[in-house]
Amino acid sequence: MNKVNGRDIFDILLDESNDSDIVILDNDGKEIIMEQVMTIPYYNEYQDKDEMYCLLHPKNNTKYYSVNNVYPFLIANHNGHYELEDVTDEEILNELNHIYETME
Repeated sequence: MNKVNGRDIFDILLDESNDSDIVILDNDGKEIIMEQVMTIPYYNEYQDKDEMYCLLHPKNNTKYYSVNNVYPFLIANHNGHYELEDVTDEEILNELNHIYETME
């Protein structure tokens, strides 16, 4: 799911006063309730473009998500419609992990 209370996911994630949970769908289509940890602007030198990522923390353990972890997502822009996508690039994952660890 990419909307909470009728708001676009991008607006929610960039709203510093937002404390709403984020609801996403796992690989089985099950709703997962997440809380936002941080939003990270990142310059992708390989694609020569700025990207925006977020780190989310699940509120409950599920088949795919553990409350002991924080999960990164790309905030992807598809013609003005924003969606969260899994991050699969190892280099970007390492960089996001480094940013998260230095912010703790």
